Formats: sequence, structure tokens, C-alpha cells
Amino acid sequence: MTVTVEKLLARGDEISIEGGRLVIRPSSGKSVPLDWQDKHSPALLREILLLLGMEAYEYGGYSTGLYGPHKAGGVTVQFPSFVDGMKTHAIFNADLSRERTTKAGAKGSPLPKGHFRISPRSHLFQFWQSTGLSTPKSLSSLHDYLGNLRGILFAADLVAGRKNRLDTGTLRPLFITTAEVRKAFHPDNGQITTGQVTDNCRIRMPDKDSAPPQKNQGFQPKPSACSEIRVKTLISTNVYTATTEPVHSRKPPEEQTDEEWLAAYCSETEENTY
Repeated sequence: MTVTVEKLLARGDEISIEGGRLVIRPSSGKSVPLDWQDKHSPALLREILLLLGMEAYEYGGYSTGLYGPHKAGGVTVQFPSFVDGMKTHAIFNADLSRERTTKAGAKGSPLPKGHFRISPRSHLFQFWQSTGLSTPKSLSSLHDYLGNLRGILFAADLVAGRKNRLDTGTLRPLFITTAEVRKAFHPDNGQITTGQVTDNCRIRMPDKDSAPPQKNQGFQPKPSACSEIRVKTLISTNVYTATTEPVHSRKPPEEQTDEEWLAAYCSETEENTY
């Protein structure tokens, strides 16, 4: 059986994307098995992004080099788009030379291929912190940790005028809330918030035999009338003191006033609902 976001939502599960990863909170309260989530996450993530019309990016490796007329050092991180596979990338400033003389080489000499140095104020370090991944004790060894970015989806803006280049200042893990997912798949399914009065009591005309049309001319009840009666009951310091008549002594509908009929109808509707 194909697993879809629609089916999970129909079961009452909550679905979101947090820190670039799919999060499922089953209505049963049980944890989702890791192997199950690893298997189905890509398809579920793609389903959400396609419906929202959004793009996301995933880690695809990195390289170092000297760029521009001034041969400035930098780190190019590949971020292929998750939905359509477009090859996009981000370039971070970095120093590719040695900071001091060591047995490995003299100060200012090139670092080994793939190695780089950054400062705590650099965009690459700020980006790394946004992922929530552990930071190495020495930033000079960050190149050994970049592979941990796999499995995280990222959001970013494209740089205007630069083909397939992502703006490093906007590159962050993707976040989509449960409310956004629910609204995307069920746009017309308004959820009733806690404390909101439900509209279970919809006004309908009584049976024609018990309430002939001529007896109800001019009676135009408001759809919210039942809710108003309920609210007035709550305001009376939680003590409802109205006297109710036994069922056998209730007036026939044709002999009731508009207010008596409406109160009786709402009472019967609520008893049948719960």
C-alpha cells in the first residue's frame, strides 16, 4: 500500500518539517519506526513540497578553490534541488592557507586539498549553527563534518543574476508547520479551536403535520440562536435554574411560542449529538 500524506492526515497524524527533516506524530501516541520513516520520508517530503509549490535543497558535496580576479579562497557546497534535481550551489568565503608554521608547512602555504579555515563570524559557521549539528572543537576541522548535512532539507533564495547560485545569507534548514501542511491538503476544513462554540443546532422547520406553514409565518430564526441560548446559560454562574417540563406535558409545536419551540429543539439536538 502506498503511503501518502493524505492518508496519514486522515488517521489524525500530525505532519511537519522541522530542522529540514520530516516529523510525524501519530494520533496513537506511538513512535514512528526509524526504518519506516527512512523509507517513506523522501516521497512524503516531495508530496508536501509539490503541493505547496516550494523548492528545497539537499547537501551534495563540497570543494575548495580560489575565485574571482583576486583569487579569494572559498568553499563551494553543492545543493541540488530536492524536487526537480536542478544543480545549485552556494559559495562561502574561507581561507585556504596555513595560519602558522607547523611541521606540516610554513605560514601562508596552501592547506591540503579540501581543507579550509573560517572564523566564527563567517556565513559558513552561521549556517552550520542553524542546523543544530554539533560543532567541532576546532573550526579548522569542519571539513571532516560537512557530510553530516546529508538528510537535511534547506531553504534559500537564489542570487539574482547568478545562475543556480544560492544566497548564503538565506540558507537555513527548512521549516513547515503542522498547520501549514494541514491547510495545504485540507484548505476548506476549518478546525474549531478550543472554547469555540460549535454550530450543532441548525434551524430547520418542524414537520409539516405538526407545524403547518400558516402557523410559522413571520418566524425567521437566526442560525446562531441555539449558540446564543447556550452562551446565556454559561454566563449564569454555571447554575442553570430554568424549570424543564416533563416530556409528556410538553406543548405540541403548533401551540408553542417561537422561543419555546427553539429551546426545545436545541435541547433535543444536543442530547442526540453527544
